[in-house]
Amino acid sequence: MQIYAAPMEGITGFIYRETLAEQFGGYDKYFSPFAAATHTRSFKHRELEDMDPAHNRNQVLVPQILASQSGDFIWAARFMADLGYREVNLNLGCPVGTVVRKHKGAGMLQDPGLLDCFLEAVFDGCRDNGPGISLKTRIGLEDTKQADRLFEIYARYPLAELIVHPRTREQYYKGLPDLDRFGELLQVYEDRGGRAPVCYNGNIYNEEDMAEIRRRFPSVRSVMTGRGMLRNPALARQLKGGQILTKAELRRFHDSLYAAYQQVMPGGGPLVNRMKELWTHMAILFPDGGRQVKSIYKARSPVEYEGAVRVLFNTCPMVLPERGGLDPLGYNVT
Repeated sequence: MQIYAAPMEGITGFIYRETLAEQFGGYDKYFSPFAAATHTRSFKHRELEDMDPAHNRNQVLVPQILASQSGDFIWAARFMADLGYREVNLNLGCPVGTVVRKHKGAGMLQDPGLLDCFLEAVFDGCRDNGPGISLKTRIGLEDTKQADRLFEIYARYPLAELIVHPRTREQYYKGLPDLDRFGELLQVYEDRGGRAPVCYNGNIYNEEDMAEIRRRFPSVRSVMTGRGMLRNPALARQLKGGQILTKAELRRFHDSLYAAYQQVMPGGGPLVNRMKELWTHMAILFPDGGRQVKSIYKARSPVEYEGAVRVLFNTCPMVLPERGGLDPLGYNVT
């Protein structure tokens, strides 16, 4: 079973990915947070930095593209190919309101007919000398009524891979993934001639979660982890039968990541806020650390933050959750 690192906007940039790959490994592919392809035919500086091959030497990276116009996507895909990437990923899953209202991300699922026209133009435009195109999708916008048609459409195109997160846009990340509906749509895709490998994405936190996917869907050959990876940076290694995460490893990973961010982030505020984002996921590893975690969130300067983290690691035991799938929202300090 191959294991992929999901794109998580604002967190899994090249510094996070490179640190993760160097210290833990285990991921067969890493997907970058989306780069927005627009009529300007240019990317933002941070997007260029993130996809720079020089920043991604220790990983197999698949750049993800967000677009609503086929011409913009084709330009972006060819740009990525010129950088040396053999695969790009189309984002049909982002649930953020500002993205959906622009008919991008999960917003493209609202009109299967328009999506079909988009994909036809994209695959036609990338036929010669273009990269392979994979697709990451949810199973609907507000509900799954049109999901069968969506998967019939996906089956028509020569995808490099179909990555499915079995939640609707309306759900965001709430509740549990709909495994029954995923199974139905997997059958629709295969019955309509879909030949691309299918990857499952959603609530993979430990071996038990992955074993359930393997048992129920034997044709699935890969899984993608996002929040599970952010909670437990050793997750891919663990899922492949390797050593489980230790507190010493987590501290070393945290410190390396923090030091790397210090080199590139202006001012202490953005640095501390970036690390706080990560703690919304990692805090679940310290079930008795409520007070100490709150101190991390109250920190306003690097000195305060570093002190709060030091107290947490020195005084609180780390415990890996037994069953991540039953805790879909994670541990969040308010």
